[in-house]
Amino acid sequence: MSVDIEYKKKELQKLIAGNNERELCFLMLYWVYEKDAYSNLVIKKADKIAASEGKKIDFARAMLYGTLTYTFTIDFLIRHVTKEEVEQMDPVARTAVRMAVWQIQFGNNIPSYAAVDSAVEITKKYNHKASGYVNAVLRKFADAPKEKRDLEQFKPGIRVALKPEIYGIFKKDFGKQEAFEIGKALLEPAHITVRFDAHKVDQKTLIAELTKEGITAIPGSFIPDCVEITGGLNGLENTEAFNKYGMFVQGQGAMLASYVAHPRVADKILDCCSAPGGKSTHMAQMCRDDLSIVAVDINESRLQLVRDNCERLGLTSIETVCADASKINKDDKDSKKSYDIVLCDVPCSGLGLLGRKPDIREKFTYDELDELLPLQYSILDHASKMVRPGGTLIYCTCTLNSDENENQVKLFLSEHKRFHTVPIDKYLPKGIYMDEKRQDNAANGMITLLPHKDKCEGFFICRMERDRKEEES
Repeated sequence: MSVDIEYKKKELQKLIAGNNERELCFLMLYWVYEKDAYSNLVIKKADKIAASEGKKIDFARAMLYGTLTYTFTIDFLIRHVTKEEVEQMDPVARTAVRMAVWQIQFGNNIPSYAAVDSAVEITKKYNHKASGYVNAVLRKFADAPKEKRDLEQFKPGIRVALKPEIYGIFKKDFGKQEAFEIGKALLEPAHITVRFDAHKVDQKTLIAELTKEGITAIPGSFIPDCVEITGGLNGLENTEAFNKYGMFVQGQGAMLASYVAHPRVADKILDCCSAPGGKSTHMAQMCRDDLSIVAVDINESRLQLVRDNCERLGLTSIETVCADASKINKDDKDSKKSYDIVLCDVPCSGLGLLGRKPDIREKFTYDELDELLPLQYSILDHASKMVRPGGTLIYCTCTLNSDENENQVKLFLSEHKRFHTVPIDKYLPKGIYMDEKRQDNAANGMITLLPHKDKCEGFFICRMERDRKEEES
């Protein structure tokens, strides 16, 4: 019989103090798999406790993200090698087996016996009756010939740990070869990038100062006011440079959206779905805080993150408003057609973030996508009514799915004749990767960043403008 599995501070402290990283990882995985928790939140809680104890939990983190990333492949291999169905296992056994199989199949220099024995002991603690079953399954898996577990013999989607729903989207939009390259890139650890205020420091000086404070950084792959942190974020927020130079942890795709928006001094800007404030604060820094930004979000608690970030960065040009972006023009009729820039970073499937949000690999469904598409369009439709004649409308997502990206823009333009796309070549940083296809897309106002080409998250951006001389009825 299973015991009640909790994820509480006292139990985590005990495991971290005792360097029991495998059981710590088991608890985190259990809560993500069986309690629908988010991996970034469970690891954040554990990190906070570890920091207070002066401990590191790098092995637990690697197991957590590794197991979540490869779950689809792990489940396939378990069926292929042992003939057992993962979904039919007891939740404790399922979590323990998945974690152990990741160690055996993908872990570097982890003895199989250590992975098996620890999984059995953990199962004994949380569901004693299942321990014998876990032992049998894992022994069978570990003892199987390596050839039977060789991923090269299987279909591309299995090799890159993407279930058919996701891999099918990539194949449809990018073709078989590029879909596989995207999948491989999304298996790699996500690039951790941090924006800084270019009016306060240059990239070379910042890297030197961070190095002195024990933080390893290199230039971002294409954004000038950005560095990539190569040794992990631990300790970054405690550096003098972090607040001194207005640093903000953000993906380069999200940073590029602000470049394409191209804010100018005295602009009036509406940022829909703004939390936690990355783009609003970036645009404010680009204009030395000399503009007016209304940052909207439907979630009051997340909107507080925008306020907190503004306070930390010393920005006063940003006003926060709790509102539903899909109804924004109904709630603010006085501001219709008055904004120079309206930015819509809409809720999306997040398929460009699989490198740092591996939960999406398991949780993504077509039903969820069907709910997102009308919401995205509604936000874009309502927000467009706030753009002044001659003003700019930015539509962006962190996904790699044409139905959420190009096709949404195409539908919008077909029903909003007074909007048109504009070339974005002049807004792109010099270091960004460009090929013939991307040049054509940029000439048509769009760009899709790809993890294997741009060394960042997958991201889509489109710049549209409203006709100067016409009023929308």
